[in-house]
Amino acid sequence: MKIAIITDSGSGLTKAQANDLGIYYLPLQILVKDQMYLDGENITLDEVYKLLEKGEMPTTSMPPVGMMEEVFEQIKKDGFDEVIAIPLSSGLSSTSSVMEVTAKELELSLHIVETYTTCEIQKYLVTCAKTLVDQGFDVNEIITRLNDSIKESGSFVVPNDLQHLKRGGRLTPLAAALGGMLKIKPVLQLNSKTGGKIDVYDKVRTLSKALKTTVTTVSENNLDSGYKLIVLQSKAQEDAEKVKELLKTSFPNTDVVIGNIGPVISVHTGLGCITIQYIKKVQM
Repeated sequence: MKIAIITDSGSGLTKAQANDLGIYYLPLQILVKDQMYLDGENITLDEVYKLLEKGEMPTTSMPPVGMMEEVFEQIKKDGFDEVIAIPLSSGLSSTSSVMEVTAKELELSLHIVETYTTCEIQKYLVTCAKTLVDQGFDVNEIITRLNDSIKESGSFVVPNDLQHLKRGGRLTPLAAALGGMLKIKPVLQLNSKTGGKIDVYDKVRTLSKALKTTVTTVSENNLDSGYKLIVLQSKAQEDAEKVKELLKTSFPNTDVVIGNIGPVISVHTGLGCITIQYIKKVQM
């Protein structure tokens, strides 16, 4: 039984990285005025940052439908019997539903893993799934192990500016309403309880307080060495370092790493955003 793994660029992987890992890949689209870019293929993170610094307000879209059809046709041509898809949260994008329709038309057996998030958690699940495939586990066992970890995961987002998320329509109505309130720094959450949508966890007055609130909240979880703990940032390296040190104090036995919020996600979070993600390690 041959099992293919497919993901999208919400994972932060580039097409070249996915190819090297033997993972099928779908680029989300970044649109700037009349120009369309394929995330992870022909636009870099630094280029997205420069656009945001210039005051541009890019938008995003799911992978091109024609490209999605081509990739699934290639999977079928390559002789795979089963496909495990690990796209970004269905609460953020319709990618998963279009994947489902495309696979059905081609009579491919598709299993979609709902991550309820994106970025580093999504990438981690993708790489673990590929490792489990290579180790010879069947589809049901792989999905069970991934879901067991997803149940013990979460993402907290502290944006410096809500306007990008508000404009992109990725917020719940309550979170969007905060976008017009002065001197409010919301702590946002993204997990299974929010249905993979971005919702308000708390509201504070300053960015510093928002970051401390986030660290305190994460610290209430029993995140031992059996968890991955990641601090993500978009042009906020100094704040990310501070958050990392605070987390290391709370979790001395857990590795804390700093990463970047990928291009297509940065379009929505804007610059100066800090995100903390955690997930129970997948049983390997």
